[in-house]
Amino acid sequence: MKPIRNFALLMCAISLVSCLKNPDDIICAGDAMIVSKMAGNNVVYGLSIYTYTNSSFQSVQVVSSADAGKSFSLKSDQGLKTNFIYEMPESEYTATRPAASTYTFTAALTDGTTQVFNDVLSDKVLPIPTIQKCTYNTEMYQLDIAWPVTEGASSYVVFIFNGLSPVFASYELAGTTKSFAVISGGNGWARSFSPETGKTYTVRLYAYLYEDQGNSNNIQAMSFTDQTVVWGK
Repeated sequence: MKPIRNFALLMCAISLVSCLKNPDDIICAGDAMIVSKMAGNNVVYGLSIYTYTNSSFQSVQVVSSADAGKSFSLKSDQGLKTNFIYEMPESEYTATRPAASTYTFTAALTDGTTQVFNDVLSDKVLPIPTIQKCTYNTEMYQLDIAWPVTEGASSYVVFIFNGLSPVFASYELAGTTKSFAVISGGNGWARSFSPETGKTYTVRLYAYLYEDQGNSNNIQAMSFTDQTVVWGK
């Protein structure tokens, strides 16, 4: 789930930068989202929780008002003290969507201070997106991806995986977008990576629903679907 984390944390970072009036201000922001995915023939739901600071976290605990007896412990993302995350284990996804709730973050910073902040989440979820076309165009030398609009989606992001490793990520696409093309020499590829002709990759389409504030700084829900493709053929 690494790409999901990166996108959400990036949105948190953008939000914090836009809020800074004084570069010496310490600001923390957090976001919880409902994740929808397929498990066999069934849709299941889970949670992802993110937080970001322009300072440095020591620890972050999150409690939901819908279940005050349960606490989520966020962990550093790839060793970073500015980015902490929680990804629900696959085994805890269920057919019941999480209830509407206020998520309260209690962040202990390395300077000895504590900050408390909230994220309000409704029970809205996104349908699973559908990829209608995922073929390599041998005349244009590009991968053509197309999908119908997912009801309620605010935006999309296209990823390509080499096995379990993400090797390509698109920019954020508008919710009205229905297609996207990927070329081997274009932007978005992992550093020093080039797709190999004849090799099979997994294309993943993420759909995002913003919270009621109406922007990508606060995400309400996310869903995704996968499809394999042979590059260059």
